[in-house]
Amino acid sequence: MQIEGNNANANDAIMLDKDGYVSETNATNIFLVKKGCVLTPHADYCLPGITRATIMELVVKEKFELMERRISLSEFHAADEVSCCFSIESIYMEYF
Repeated sequence: MQIEGNNANANDAIMLDKDGYVSETNATNIFLVKKGCVLTPHADYCLPGITRATIMELVVKEKFELMERRISLSEFHAADEVSCCFSIESIYMEYF
């Protein structure tokens, strides 16, 4: 996937699990918003990082609906919002 991203001059690339569902990017965790619900892929095929866990806790604390489940590529494309997160020294989020 990284090779495809490099060939397309992309900074990041969406990674799929073995069954073709969205799992993460090559460097970040993914969150989607659809009709007010925050979705994130199961941690089966992504790194269950500390930043991801913190964001999930904040989503619940703020009383938003959170679903951790498989996300199809077509559902990803139809999302109202998509954000990616990772941390180095501080939390950094990208919004698309």
